[in-house]
Order: sequence, then structure tokens, then C-alpha cells
Amino acid sequence: MTTTTAGILFLASLVVAVAAVHVPLGDYMFRVFAGDHDSRAERVVYRVIGADPQSEQTWGSYARSVLAFSAVSILFLFGLQLVQG
Repeated sequence: MTTTTAGILFLASLVVAVAAVHVPLGDYMFRVFAGDHDSRAERVVYRVIGADPQSEQTWGSYARSVLAFSAVSILFLFGLQLVQG
């Protein structure tokens, strides 16, 4: 099998797979994003991190979140480089 044939077969199988799942996946995504209630796992995460899912996030809160994520990422990468030989 040549690479051209393999590429065409891959593309055809991808189109068939997308055609087969687009309606059920679209319905699921609509239910998830349009739903008013949160799942049990989401409620637990909200309670642990102290977030209110019904309120808007202010710019100050967003800035603190970005800075905290950046700091944790930098520390993680620094630790990863220390572990390497």
C-alpha cells in the first residue's frame, strides 16, 4: 500500500467516523453546555477551590488566577529540569 492510498483511506475513514457521530455528539454537547445544573463532580471541585459557578469572575480574580497558574507552571518546569540528568 502506498502512502497516497493510506492517506486517502485514512481521510475516508475520518469522514465516515465524523458522519456517524456528529448527531449524538452534538446532542450531548448541547445538553452539557445548555444545562443549568452541575454534575456531582463539578460541585465537589467548586467546593474544594471555593468558586461560585453562578457569579461572574472579576478582572482582579482573573489576573490572580493567571499569575497563580503561571507560577505553578514555572515551578513545575523548574522541578522537571532539576530531575533530568
